[in-house]
Amino acid sequence: MSQLTTDELLKQLQSADSVAKLSKYTSILSTNCGYNNFAEYITDYLKMKQISESTLIQASQIQRTYAYQILNGTKNPGREKVLALCLAAGMNYDETQRALTLAGLGKLYPRRKEDSIVIFAIEQQLSVQQTNELLYEECRKTL
Repeated sequence: MSQLTTDELLKQLQSADSVAKLSKYTSILSTNCGYNNFAEYITDYLKMKQISESTLIQASQIQRTYAYQILNGTKNPGREKVLALCLAAGMNYDETQRALTLAGLGKLYPRRKEDSIVIFAIEQQLSVQQTNELLYEECRKTL
């Protein structure tokens, strides 16, 4: 089954008029949506792109032990760490937005200066180091 859009899922949920239909809807979620959290998403992404965890961690500039805890799901990362991992993994804008959502964090918002810098970095495929330099030059918190 192809992945349903959020709008399609919402229409199905809104049309559920019984507990049985709600149960059917929730079973669709478990087979359709795939990821329950950021750790599952990034781990699957790394497998798909054939990126090793150690390569990702080195590129992310996150302390090794903490990064492994994020990847195995024992630590919930903050927004900056998720962004660093997404940049290090080479995720595009949509993939990064999905990662932020799965981590329960705010999406990138182009009206925020630091977010616009990160969006630029994603689009230009900059490294974490290059992104941090841009953020620092603009007096913003680095990743």
